[in-house]
Amino acid sequence: MNVLFVLGGGNLNAQIAQVALFLGLKKKGISIFLIGPIANDVRDYILSQDENATFLNIFPKKKIDKDYQQQFSELITKYTIDLVHFITGKAARSGLIALRKHPKVKTVIYFGSVSLHWYDPSSYLTYLNPRIDAIIGNSNFVYNHVKKQLFGKHKQKAIRIFKGYSSEWFSDVKPFDYKQIGIPKDAIIVCSIGNHRKVKGTKYFLESSNYLESDQEIHYVLIGENTDAEHLSKIKLNSRIANRIHVLGKRNDVPDLLAGCDMYVQTSLSEGFGRAISEAMSIGKPVIMTNAGGCTELIDENSGIVVPLKDSKGIGKAISKLANSRELCSKMGINAKERILNVYSIERTVNETLSLYQKLLDE
Repeated sequence: MNVLFVLGGGNLNAQIAQVALFLGLKKKGISIFLIGPIANDVRDYILSQDENATFLNIFPKKKIDKDYQQQFSELITKYTIDLVHFITGKAARSGLIALRKHPKVKTVIYFGSVSLHWYDPSSYLTYLNPRIDAIIGNSNFVYNHVKKQLFGKHKQKAIRIFKGYSSEWFSDVKPFDYKQIGIPKDAIIVCSIGNHRKVKGTKYFLESSNYLESDQEIHYVLIGENTDAEHLSKIKLNSRIANRIHVLGKRNDVPDLLAGCDMYVQTSLSEGFGRAISEAMSIGKPVIMTNAGGCTELIDENSGIVVPLKDSKGIGKAISKLANSRELCSKMGINAKERILNVYSIERTVNETLSLYQKLLDE
């Protein structure tokens, strides 16, 4: 079986689950070749795990890239590719055009949100393209959403395979010393991470600071793009603990920041699965999240707390509950790490993906 694995962009922290899937499939005996915008840390990690891995820094420079199509087609022929696995819709737009010359090649595409709609014409250039044989939803929530966008016999194209993680990826992480930004050693540190668009519900995280019920010194740490947005800055300034809210912006040391905090909070309005949640759990942190969709599948009552959407008061109470009991906070963190190991492991993802490949090629 010869597989072309088409990676999306980003650094190793953003791509680790997909890179590990690539490496895991290769260890299973698959002849697998990776292409995409390969960042330096991604390249170094791949070579540290498998010096014989084959990968090329090839990716489309525009929506419809004829040069990319030519390169893509040549790779299909050169490596006698049986199946293409797209991780990104951007590459699929041009890659699927190239595959018109290779009708026998099977195609799989990964999807991790609920932004796909049958009435959107552009979706038929990528995820709903008739040339796609299987669409992998990374949670039950995403799987059910994708299935609703398909009709008749095409519904069977929807496949649920959880996006696996491993605590081993974070074994070398060194907890960030928050004293560097003025947070006392004994304070309770609450992190929230993401590209803070409206759908991330960041305002509710910040507003929850007004509903804390604890004698502990609690500090909020906000990480990611758009954290300096004007409307968020206003909420911060009006908070009862304004001087204990730390806005760090985009960072390259997210795992270290997670390792150094006490709990992770995600207040999204909609979430397919949640990469930061998976990372926090892998590092052993309890999670507080809103009932935003697929992300709630990650935790159970022993590893985190789910609160209603847009419920700033409920978020504040949940944070207070863990802050008031370090023992409970620690225990939930341990359970979260074990849940990743037992339910959402990368090994399970590799095995289920391999089974999908074999099923498609046997048809």
